[in-house]
Amino acid sequence: WLVRARSRVDECWRTRHALEGNWNKGIVAGAIAALVLVVMFTWRVADINPTTCDADYDPSDQVRGNFTVVVNTYKRPERLVKSIGHYSKCKGVDAIRIVWQETVAPPTEMARGSKVPVIFDERGYNSLNNRFRPLDGVRTDAVFNVDDDMLVDCGSLYFAYETWTTSPNSIVGFNPRIHSKAKGSACAYDYKQWWHVWWSGKYSMVITKAAFCHHKYFEMYTNVLLQTIRDYIHERMNCEDIAMNFMVSNATGLPPVWVQGSYTDSGVFGGVSTGSNHLEKRKACMTQFTEWFGRMPLVTTSVAVTSLSSWTPMHTPPAIWEWFHPI
Repeated sequence: WLVRARSRVDECWRTRHALEGNWNKGIVAGAIAALVLVVMFTWRVADINPTTCDADYDPSDQVRGNFTVVVNTYKRPERLVKSIGHYSKCKGVDAIRIVWQETVAPPTEMARGSKVPVIFDERGYNSLNNRFRPLDGVRTDAVFNVDDDMLVDCGSLYFAYETWTTSPNSIVGFNPRIHSKAKGSACAYDYKQWWHVWWSGKYSMVITKAAFCHHKYFEMYTNVLLQTIRDYIHERMNCEDIAMNFMVSNATGLPPVWVQGSYTDSGVFGGVSTGSNHLEKRKACMTQFTEWFGRMPLVTTSVAVTSLSSWTPMHTPPAIWEWFHPI
């Protein structure tokens, strides 16, 4: 029986070594397969050269920016300094235009150290309509309208500009809103804030506290939009952004475009939107503008634009073979 027991033990050891050998071979084979996949993935990703031929090169592209930043401000010098300092460092900025509405001389010293031209457009009086007055000497079609309390991340800003180039007749920005029919009335409209956009998954306006548009709309707002509407806005110090959305959608039949990006908004503490009856004033604007336009021109959409740089490989593509398929 000792002989049989020893034979049994030897057989167990041989089986164990055989299994360990197979296990090690499996690990090696898996490692080799993983290495091959990594090499194939790296080769596919690295095989990208997003440059142009010398014949396509235009030196002026390196001199002139892609868009103009228009900062709306009023008696908030500390925020204006931050705004100039921030946007002067962002890619694509051709110039910064300050909507100067105070009676005192503009503080041109704020422009010191800026990497781009800073121009104060003196208006002589305070009115929300001033933010959309045509700019003398503007060198870009794209204009980024922004309040002095909004600092949009430079990467998000340039991505929004790229998005605008695909739809230059639309308003493209970061803050969507939606309208709806008021309950109990056939002709009244409500102005709905962000939570209603989040809940419904739809929007019909992008407010211009941080939004791109074509400079031609400044001309249209100032010289074509009904004077009655501009007077209404000036008297109530509200709704110029709603009027711009009405005007653009009425002229084009297009919805605005919401870009998901990163920004800080110090206006949530003490800004105009925190004033008394702010929401009620905007609801009244919705109904009054609809009457003056003769219809409700706003177009509802559910499109939200997100940068691919914020995606991970797990989000796309829908099939793993897309990483390797040559087609």
